[in-house]
Amino acid sequence: MTLLEALADSIQRFEGWIPPGMDPKLPFGSTSWRNRNPGNLRPIPGLIVATDSRGYRVFPSLADGWTALTNDIKAKFAGSHNLTDDSTLRNFFDIYAPSDDDNDPNKYARQVATWLSRDLAVTIAPETTLGYLKQVGAWR
Repeated sequence: MTLLEALADSIQRFEGWIPPGMDPKLPFGSTSWRNRNPGNLRPIPGLIVATDSRGYRVFPSLADGWTALTNDIKAKFAGSHNLTDDSTLRNFFDIYAPSDDDNDPNKYARQVATWLSRDLAVTIAPETTLGYLKQVGAWR
C-alpha cells in the first residue's frame, strides 16, 4: 500500500464513510457516502461544483470523489497551502480539517497516524514530517 492510498483510506474512514444499513442512526448512509465524497471535501474557491446543503461537494461517482480526494492530498504534499517536506502530519490536518470548520485537527492527526502506522508498518506520529512520510510510504 502506498502512502497516498493509506492516507486517502484513513481520511475516508475518519470522515465516516457509512453505507445505508450499517448504522441505524444513518438509515440513508453518511454524508460522505451519499455525496460520493470520501474526504468530505469542500468546493475549491472559484470552481463551480455541486454541493449539498452543508457545503460539501457532491460527486457523480465514488471514482470521481476518490480522484478529487487523492488530488487534494497530492496538491498539499506538493506544497499548496505553504506545506513543505518539513511540515508535519499535524500541519497537514490543520489545513485539511481546520478547527474553524468545527474539526479537531489534533484528534484527526492522532487517529490517522495510528492507521498509517499500521498500514505502512512504521511508527508515525502527528509530529512526523511529510518528507519522512514520502520516504517510508512509497509516495506516488
